[in-house]
Amino acid sequence: MCGHCAGYPCVPDPPGGVRFCTHCEDFIPIKQFPTGIRRYICKAHMRASCKRSTQKMFQNPQKRALSKVWARAYKDCKRFEQTRLGITQAELDKLLTVGVVDELRENVALYENLARGTAIVPVDPTKILCVSNAALVATSTRKLLLKQLKRSGNRDYSTLLHKEESYLRMHPIDNHSDA
Repeated sequence: MCGHCAGYPCVPDPPGGVRFCTHCEDFIPIKQFPTGIRRYICKAHMRASCKRSTQKMFQNPQKRALSKVWARAYKDCKRFEQTRLGITQAELDKLLTVGVVDELRENVALYENLARGTAIVPVDPTKILCVSNAALVATSTRKLLLKQLKRSGNRDYSTLLHKEESYLRMHPIDNHSDA
């Protein structure tokens, strides 16, 4: 039993292969409920609920951009043969906004552009991606890093990443243009 359900008593299903749906307010066949963790919301109502919350979340451009960066990092963790991400979206948001918080408050489109052009990759590809093992790189650099990882392995990936980091430190990009 999961941690948040531990406080609730387990209500057995009544005989006859039915379960009570709290949204339908009726007993319906168990086949109409999702498999896995016992839930008291049928598949149809669960889909509708998830759809509404996703649409609400994506109305905020900052959350939409953050979700895309996090999803990209999640897909990459499979390429690094890792089972999970050790970084939350809130921590990822803090990493993305380092140094540009004031500008982002005034211009949300800047956040979307920043998220579109930025990816997060692990510094050490053998460890789980977390705040202490994260590097922000351009999306083009991410593609090069993933090709290098596939072609040559972890050591050459790390070498290329450190070359990119040292190049960025030597040639900082000035985000404040005099336009």
